[in-house]
Amino acid sequence: MDLIELAKSIISRAIQKGADECDVFIAMDEEFSVVIKDEEIESIKNAITKGLGIRVFKDKKIGFAYTTDFSHFALEKVTEEAISLAQNSTPEPENSLPENDNFKSKEIKIFDPSIYSISIEEKIKIAKEIERKAKSHDRRIKVESTGFGNLIQRRTIANSNGFIGQYEGTIFEIYCSTIATENSNSQTGFYNSIGRFIDDLEPPENVAIKSSEKAIKLLNPRKIKTGKYPVIFDPTTGPVIISYIATATNGKNSFKKMSFLSDKIGERIAGENVTIIDDGCLDKKIGSKPFDDEGIETKEKAIIENGVLKTFLLDSITAKKLGQVPTGNAHRRYNTIPSPSPLNFYLKPGDKDPEEIIKQVKEGLLVTKLIGFGVDIVSGNISKGASGLWIENGEIAFAVDKITIADNLSNILRKISLIGNDLIFYGNIASPTFLVEEMTVAS
Repeated sequence: MDLIELAKSIISRAIQKGADECDVFIAMDEEFSVVIKDEEIESIKNAITKGLGIRVFKDKKIGFAYTTDFSHFALEKVTEEAISLAQNSTPEPENSLPENDNFKSKEIKIFDPSIYSISIEEKIKIAKEIERKAKSHDRRIKVESTGFGNLIQRRTIANSNGFIGQYEGTIFEIYCSTIATENSNSQTGFYNSIGRFIDDLEPPENVAIKSSEKAIKLLNPRKIKTGKYPVIFDPTTGPVIISYIATATNGKNSFKKMSFLSDKIGERIAGENVTIIDDGCLDKKIGSKPFDDEGIETKEKAIIENGVLKTFLLDSITAKKLGQVPTGNAHRRYNTIPSPSPLNFYLKPGDKDPEEIIKQVKEGLLVTKLIGFGVDIVSGNISKGASGLWIENGEIAFAVDKITIADNLSNILRKISLIGNDLIFYGNIASPTFLVEEMTVAS
């Protein structure tokens, strides 16, 4: 099936039926996953999914409909539904397609052709090897589960302004979930490795050992005195904080006054050492793609530069509402309309080794696990359950568990004093190790 021709025919039909403008988004995914427990396959999945969404504009009104049935009858029906919904919706002056910039699509390395040569047996073998390595690493370790997964994503986007684009990408992931037990105390550990190319995944043994060590290091926790202390976030917990900044810089939240960063463009909101970047053009990264889900070119951009808020994440309609230029951050599924979303969103690394940062702390916390949601993006207040390692005189002293860390995201941004050089992407939001000078830590 030629998906580009399919999209063009739907657009032509929608215009014939009375739409002023129209765009079509087609998603086709091939997904595999296997979960191993006690050397047996606990679950295995091999699935193909597809869907098509059509958005039409009529007299500045929007109608949207979608289908997973690509038959001629179903496509005619979904087109008519979208037009009918547009005729009965509320007009807004910003409701229109983005202009077609006729940019030349970039070549970004996001597809690994070796996905076709890896057998299911090999994938199962990798997951079993992770379990075997974790079990043999330490007698205190019990393996909850291990897994291997891969995904092929195919996207086709076209609109009545003349944009036509298509790309495909791959994602691979392996993981290990463990429990360490000693002296009637149990702690959990988890570690994953994810990438666009299978050769970029960490070795199965590394994943097994890192998951096991995360659990072991938290054994036999001690109590601490509630107070205000320096807090270090590592590359597995730091992205949680950075993800809240991504939500706060979502243009839709800003427009609705649902972010503590609303109306702060051009203001200093963090220290000069803090730069947060969103970049859809990085080779081999999970959030990369040549254009966003409205056909706007993706690019590197500083969201916060040297502490100053420079821009929000914007789709085309949100950009018009804010009087700004789209940033190439429109995201959609086949069954949703576009809205702003981060691509590869990360805290720019500094020059400090993580060990150097720990040595700077006389007494404080290294967070290795965060629990629960516990954030209000409107006010910026954050309070989360945590576990980690207590630092005394620049050295790891003991584990701490069932504690709460709390502050306001505005304060956290201003109090990031040291940033590590160990940026690692475990998804599309990432950070190196960083030190927040002071947070409330309650035991």
